[in-house]
Amino acid sequence: MHPSGIHFLEPFFETARTDPARPAVVDNGLVVGYGTLAAWVLEVAGAVAPRTDQPQPPVGVVVHHSARDVAALLGVLAAGRAYVPLEAGHPGALLDSLLARLGVCEAVATADAGWQPSVARLIRPRWAPSPPTPPVLPRSGVCPEDPAYVLFTSGSTGRPKGVVVPHRALAAVVPPLRALYGIGPDATVLHFHGAGGDTSLEEILPTLTGGATLVVDDAAREGFAQVATDQEVTVAVLPTGFWYSLTGDLLAQGAGLPPSLRTVVIGGEAVRADMLARWRRLGAHGVRLLNTYGSTETALVTHAAQLAGPGAPALPETGGDLPIGLPLPHVGQYVDDTGELYVSGPGLALGYHAAPGATAARFTEDGGTRWYRTGDRVSVAPGGALVFQGRSDHQVKIRGHRVDLVDVEAVVGSCEGVREVAAARVDRAEHSTLAAFFVPLAGHDPREVAADVRARLADTAAPHLVPSLLVPVGELERTHTGKVDRNATRDRYLPTTGEGR
Repeated sequence: MHPSGIHFLEPFFETARTDPARPAVVDNGLVVGYGTLAAWVLEVAGAVAPRTDQPQPPVGVVVHHSARDVAALLGVLAAGRAYVPLEAGHPGALLDSLLARLGVCEAVATADAGWQPSVARLIRPRWAPSPPTPPVLPRSGVCPEDPAYVLFTSGSTGRPKGVVVPHRALAAVVPPLRALYGIGPDATVLHFHGAGGDTSLEEILPTLTGGATLVVDDAAREGFAQVATDQEVTVAVLPTGFWYSLTGDLLAQGAGLPPSLRTVVIGGEAVRADMLARWRRLGAHGVRLLNTYGSTETALVTHAAQLAGPGAPALPETGGDLPIGLPLPHVGQYVDDTGELYVSGPGLALGYHAAPGATAARFTEDGGTRWYRTGDRVSVAPGGALVFQGRSDHQVKIRGHRVDLVDVEAVVGSCEGVREVAAARVDRAEHSTLAAFFVPLAGHDPREVAADVRARLADTAAPHLVPSLLVPVGELERTHTGKVDRNATRDRYLPTTGEGR
């Protein structure tokens, strides 16, 4: 429940009561009204409602990127529970291990699960076509500090960490995001991101609490411009790497942006000034381009900068990276003497599941204020906007996912035939990828080792932790102190790449 006593989902249910036929989700052409979606949400909420006053484990949700995913996530939140997304395409052994770690005993299947969990029962909603009665948000008694979701991030020990985000964090971040993105009843928002990450909530919650329409279309990745035109999309939240490719494709085709677009939000990695110059050449002067920043531990978005469009400041078209901007109204910030960014406010996660040591290392308290140490180094531009300058540890962003290189090295290094390994981010012209440079053990064929590594990772690791490039090398580059130098190794064997962030 919101600290004021009003659950942050109440505006969604109010629209469902007053205008049930209003389109809530357009799922590959199927229009689901607010009334029907609310009925689905209530069905899920009833199925997972707490049976006792004792703390409840998270509910698994098998996600496939659909309107039913949206209903399942909202249903768990409406019931006052926490959800953990289970990507349908991920290895079953990986999903079972996550369920076991969290003590999950039930999971909602929005479609064919593709795997039968060994530790949890599957809940299969009926997905009633229309609401029998006016929908009312269930009074679950949820408290602001109750967990809302658990997302696993790449860890530094070869084992992903579960970030536990409470309901009060979502209550704090949804209203400012709705205002920032300009989402109201006349907006149509593309649901581009899968529900396996927190960016999906950045699309879902502001849209459905703002009376707007969410568009799910499987063709959006390959045919964004066509989908956005056909569906009259007004707001799109895109990974920075995808935005790079989209901009390049539109320029090559001599095409413009869909006429309905008024706001494009990017995030997930640093934005280069030369890419902004290319965007401007599209002539998209009436479209706001927002660069956003945030961590899994800080609920969706903490900072934003307008890079282009009406009212945007003058920014360079050459040079380094562009600003990540100013903090949103609910966010406090502090930059220490080394340039590392700390953030505070109600959007902070509770910490890492069953990992008090890792939680204490990242979440600190000073003068009664709780801070999250981001690990990101920033500089302060004139006017106060922050500019990302790199990491203080071994984490990088790959297609919007935060990846710890030590984690990747631990997994690859445990494979038979690998003596040493160094992982690095590789920057190409319009996208970034993950590479692992490995030294084979004597007597092992490098091609067979690489094949074995890929086979093992396919069965045990999330896709974003699987290197796109597996490069056998004779030796790894080292610093003068004898430590492996990841970037020097990358630059020696892939000399055309740039510095990874």
